Amino acid sequence: MQQFFKKHGLALIVWIVVVLVATLTMPNVTQLVKKHSSVALPSSVQSEVAKTIDRKSENNRSVRSLIVVFNKQDGQLNAQNDQQINHAISNIKSDSNLKILDMTSASDNAQAKKQLASKDGTTQLAMVSVSDHEKVSTQAKQLRSHLKIHGLRTYVTGADLLNDDFSTTTQAGLKKTEIIAAVFIFIVLILVFRSIIIPFISLLTVGVSYLVSSGIVMNLADKFNFPLSNFTQIFMVVVLFGIGTDYNILLYNRFKEELANGLGADEAATVARKHAGRTILYSGSSVFIGFLVLALAKFSFYRSAVGVAVGVLVLLPVLLTLNMFFMATLGKTMFWPSKDLTAHGKNPFWHFLSKSALNHTAITVVIMAVIIAPLLLVGNQKLNFNSADELSNSIESKAGYNLINKHFPAGMSGPSTFYIESSHSLNNQKDLAAIDDLTNYLKAEPGVKQVSSVTQPGGTKIKQLYLKDQLGQLVTGLNQANQGLTKVQAGLKSADQQLAAANSSGNTAQLKQLTSGTGQLQSGAQQLNQGIAAYTAGVGQLSNGASQLSGSTAALTSSIGQLSSGSQQLTQGLNQMQAQTRQLPMIQAGTGQLAAGSAQLSNGLGQLNSQTSPFASGVNQLNSGASQLAQQGNALNAGAKSVANGSTQVNTGGQQLATQVGQLQAKTKALQQGLVSANTALGKISQGTTTASSYLKGLQSSYVGNDFYIPKSTLGSSTFKPSLDAFMSSNRKIAKITIILNSDPSTTKAANQIRTISSDTKASLKHGALKNDKVAIGGESSRTADLQRLSNGDFIRTVVIMLIGIGIALIFVTRSLIQPLTIIATLVTTYVSALTLTRLLSKALLAQNLLTWNTPFFSFIMITALGVDYSIFLMMRYRDDAAKIPDVRRRILNASAIIGTVVISAAIILGGTFAALIPSNVLTLIQVAMTVIIGLIILVILLPITMSVMVKWTYPYVTDKMYTKAHSKNE
Repeated sequence: MQQFFKKHGLALIVWIVVVLVATLTMPNVTQLVKKHSSVALPSSVQSEVAKTIDRKSENNRSVRSLIVVFNKQDGQLNAQNDQQINHAISNIKSDSNLKILDMTSASDNAQAKKQLASKDGTTQLAMVSVSDHEKVSTQAKQLRSHLKIHGLRTYVTGADLLNDDFSTTTQAGLKKTEIIAAVFIFIVLILVFRSIIIPFISLLTVGVSYLVSSGIVMNLADKFNFPLSNFTQIFMVVVLFGIGTDYNILLYNRFKEELANGLGADEAATVARKHAGRTILYSGSSVFIGFLVLALAKFSFYRSAVGVAVGVLVLLPVLLTLNMFFMATLGKTMFWPSKDLTAHGKNPFWHFLSKSALNHTAITVVIMAVIIAPLLLVGNQKLNFNSADELSNSIESKAGYNLINKHFPAGMSGPSTFYIESSHSLNNQKDLAAIDDLTNYLKAEPGVKQVSSVTQPGGTKIKQLYLKDQLGQLVTGLNQANQGLTKVQAGLKSADQQLAAANSSGNTAQLKQLTSGTGQLQSGAQQLNQGIAAYTAGVGQLSNGASQLSGSTAALTSSIGQLSSGSQQLTQGLNQMQAQTRQLPMIQAGTGQLAAGSAQLSNGLGQLNSQTSPFASGVNQLNSGASQLAQQGNALNAGAKSVANGSTQVNTGGQQLATQVGQLQAKTKALQQGLVSANTALGKISQGTTTASSYLKGLQSSYVGNDFYIPKSTLGSSTFKPSLDAFMSSNRKIAKITIILNSDPSTTKAANQIRTISSDTKASLKHGALKNDKVAIGGESSRTADLQRLSNGDFIRTVVIMLIGIGIALIFVTRSLIQPLTIIATLVTTYVSALTLTRLLSKALLAQNLLTWNTPFFSFIMITALGVDYSIFLMMRYRDDAAKIPDVRRRILNASAIIGTVVISAAIILGGTFAALIPSNVLTLIQVAMTVIIGLIILVILLPITMSVMVKWTYPYVTDKMYTKAHSKNE
């Protein structure tokens, strides 16, 4: 046991315990990575401000948007397909587990159909808003359970689902990378050391460092919000396995060299750790500093690479302690079955490059400049911010996304939303008119395909809500009123003519004739009364004698004739009076009474006539009828009195009629004058309405006709409420305007369009009704614009910080200022050249014209941090050989030849490790792998050349003797 601990067994026990603790306390890595999968942006950027406003509009609920795609591959959707789709949508809405907050489909209304049904008739969309109470993958699975429709292709997609699928793909790619990298490293180590044991030991030590550091990073992320992204774990794997293997090669080579020199296992391990360990510490420290300074980045996505610094910090003590146990314990057995312990020989390739640079400096520099200059000067700086391109087309969310882009405007897959937040309700005429003006303004912006708002819910204007249509209705009404006025004028003119005719002299003559007739009637009635009195007296005398009968009969006949004459005059007068008083209600009473008297008169004459006839036929009946005549005489006397009274009333009525007719004539003349005045006034009104109609027509055709105006009755109607609910919050203080662009929402083109729209609209709203309201644009394009600005700005800042940090570390390592500057210049040149070549290869091999937005960043930190390793390897060997080789040129040549083998072996291992990222099918990882591999190839070529040229130009006149003296003083 004592011997075990002597051979560093304690280190083995400690690391076993640490690995167990790290494994047992490891949180759910998959869920943790998915939780941090989306790129977090600062709360101050526009897209995040918009997201905050959106949460307020949903009563502080976080809403997730998904898109359901229905597609018929072999033709247009028919009525049966529409019925199947509607049935599926109905099932989705009724599924309580989904917690649907809102769902809009093409069958909802004409406006929705216009937006959600493709013009070719093959595809329909349903926009689904759900609460993010659970994982988006679970919600997508629940949606798919209702979408099994025979004959149709159905997909669920959306930004959140695409990000989730990207995270899942990345995790699957990580597993592939781990396996491929381990196999590749195992094979390379066998080839390098011709040993089976060394690959196991190397992978074990690096694996321990990865498990421990991964546990630390994941727990920090879980409990302390340590920066984490989809790429943190992957880059920890490739960096730790890459540089860890490189460091092991350096350490095992020195250990093998010391064993070949005759040292025992313990002593050889100690010497190897002293010399190679120092190089490992220097190199690892530089890599650690390079990744650590990323913590100063503002962009959390860039800060997530700090996890690699944690990995390097764990890697160094693991390699320098755990390897000591295996080297001291196994000794030469580590290299079994190989028995050749001689150190690797000098590398001829690096020896050639260094020698050429020293002997033909000018030519070498010119050739290098000719080859590299085009790579530095040529290159497209545009980047791809579309995360969907990271996914394979076979993934369902990506397939649905592709269908949307194929059958709808490119921006339909990720509409932008313009938010307006006010301190007061916006559902009033003034603010709605301002929103409508903003809607029309947005429509005129370049690259905008469609705009929908509360005043234009279907993306087009509602004609009835604009003054042009309303003025048109007013003009129509005025024209109709004018026609009515014309008819009224004609009626008034006709009435005037009729009144003039009614007020003529003929009517006056008739009225006088009526008055004369009533006078004659009264005179006749008096004669009738006298005749009846005589008749009565005759009847009284009848009994006295027949002698007086003839005279009485003559008198009676005369009286009856007079009575008949008066009766005829009465009848004629009554007829004239009735004709004249039909329209004079006030005289109707008198004529009624007169008619009654006339009736009684007629009755009496009838009775008289019936009695005189028998008298004429036989006087012999006179005596027998005397009593009857006396009775009839009494009746005649009463009738005569009635006639007298009636005639008096008729005469009085006629006089009253004359008076009233006179008054009527005066009033008729006044009415005629009023009709003339009214007719004149109506003519003026008609002229006014004609003028008003002409003015309103001009106003209608002017720009004013495009103004929005909503009547209060419409604003509060049930017809307008759905639009308010769709585009405003429940308290009506937040309004939304949906913008669909012509460009893919995740592209740089769309991001630039959103920047322009944001700038233009904010300028246009400064002096309007919405000037005091908060406005922001949200959505994928806005997020891309913010991401682009933030990533580009922070990339430069991060690069400067990283180069400064590495430069300071190199100054301490090399004890020189010129050497760090040369190394950094070499690394930057390598990076730019590799990035340009990767862009060209991506276009040729991957059909991708652009690099993903995070490829430059990750490629830079990898090439810079890892390239520093090889530079330190070379310069540390150059520095260590100072005592043996005083001539700086011979020394750099020797160092290049010896380190060349180590560097090339390390580059092959590191390149192979990054090559393991290619099968991940994640575009960013593929492009980063290509850039790092190309960078390693360029670096392997440039490093011995640039460092040899630097040494020659830095020490052009230094002799061996001078260098020895200077070096002895420094020592």
